Amino acid sequence: MSVGPRIVFVRFQTSDSPKLVPWVTHSERVVGERADIGATAAGGRVVWQLVSANNRELARGYDVHATFEEARAHAEMLVMATEKLEVGLVSEAGRGVYGWYASLDGRPVITCSRWYTTVRDRFHSIELALKSIPIAALHTGARLTDPALMAGDRASLV
Repeated sequence: MSVGPRIVFVRFQTSDSPKLVPWVTHSERVVGERADIGATAAGGRVVWQLVSANNRELARGYDVHATFEEARAHAEMLVMATEKLEVGLVSEAGRGVYGWYASLDGRPVITCSRWYTTVRDRFHSIELALKSIPIAALHTGARLTDPALMAGDRASLV
């Protein structure tokens, strides 16, 4: 078992899932435009996140994908293209918070996992994420966010 940063995938059953809506809202506030969610496919919607060895979220994929395979292919592409990412800095002056996102070929692909209260914390977050992405292991399945399944059977990998 490898220990280190990894990319994990989460599947939502619907586009209006109570857990997906805040994810998309955060990305929209950071980037300034809403990611395309599209209509719910038979398998729901899939997102990915970069997490550290101790399971702390370091960054999030900006896009919401129709399938696990699509999400995995996107994450694999970013792992290979980390050196081409361009970081954009953002802030919300009224709230006194700082964030960031990364673009590839002018298109947003990654957002910060949360807002930061200091510029120093924002830059530390960027540095950690950019160092972690190229060495991240990709999980082989997506965790389903259905609360009924989470309470019982944990074999919910796709």
